Amino acid sequence: MKEELILPQCHYPWPTIPSPIANAFDDEEKAWYDNDYTFISEEGIKRCKPQFLSRVATYMNPTCDSMDRMRPCARLMIYITIFDDFFGMTPANELKIMADRVYEVMMGQDPHEDEIGILRQMATARKEWLANGMPQYWIDRVSINFYEFIMYGMMEEIPFKQAENRKYPLLAHYLSFRKYSIGMWPYGDLIDPSVNYALPVHIYNHPIIQRCRELLSLIIVIQNDFASLKKELEIESESLNIIFILRHQYKISYQEACTEAMKLHDAYAQELDDLHQSLPDFGPFQEDAYNHVYHIKLQISGCADWYYNSGTSRYEHRAFIVPQYGREGDDIVIPHSIFIKE
Repeated sequence: MKEELILPQCHYPWPTIPSPIANAFDDEEKAWYDNDYTFISEEGIKRCKPQFLSRVATYMNPTCDSMDRMRPCARLMIYITIFDDFFGMTPANELKIMADRVYEVMMGQDPHEDEIGILRQMATARKEWLANGMPQYWIDRVSINFYEFIMYGMMEEIPFKQAENRKYPLLAHYLSFRKYSIGMWPYGDLIDPSVNYALPVHIYNHPIIQRCRELLSLIIVIQNDFASLKKELEIESESLNIIFILRHQYKISYQEACTEAMKLHDAYAQELDDLHQSLPDFGPFQEDAYNHVYHIKLQISGCADWYYNSGTSRYEHRAFIVPQYGREGDDIVIPHSIFIKE
């Protein structure tokens, strides 16, 4: 008999703010799929559309009311997610070539006509950011962070995703690469165009700001693992979820693993809140630094709001696309299960 599991929900000691343009890109998003994501199957495109990935951008950056400033952010939310979904099983040598090309396009090169459309989305977003006044040093920043998402995140997941038998990393190892593969370093960069102010390099590089950005990633890792647990419990080969890792490493039940993961999540959230209230003296940039960390917190609560309230189908029956190099059976089907109560 299966263990009954009650999934906890994430809560934060700061508010969740609704976006005034929350669903504004729904129609544009469908056109982007139809025009630039044709390298995935027709069925894959059909599955992507009700995921409402553009809403991740608006929910996570809820103080932005500008369609122009938010549009390239919505593009990034989609192209980083689809990149991860589709190329997650790609061999390391091919993934490195792709990472180099993505970096070139994000930094300024235009894609060739015969290259896949996701690169057109990246080039278009870069041009829109520049047209909206974002400085080159910010373009450098988001490009490097996207490159590291692939190289330090996706690349490090390959030994576990491609293992013949299920293989678990230790928790410390998992968090060291999952904080990159969750994509929150470039997601966090979207605060700057959303608020129409690029944080200066010396403020951005300060270890306290960098720790706040790391906490953004670590908290969203746990958020995401809770959100995807129902789906991943039905995948025989899946190991890259903090609940599975805690259960395996410490020989505890699923419910106990959920409790331990939530304790870690809440400790990270409290640390972020404490750091926000005790920032060092940034001189004339004090308000800017405070506002940036404030928006990191809004990204976290906004992402949880997207999971719970946006209407996304991402974690439902037959919602994911089949990855390139996907194996027979990777077409994910989640049978009805009473295993989880939400």
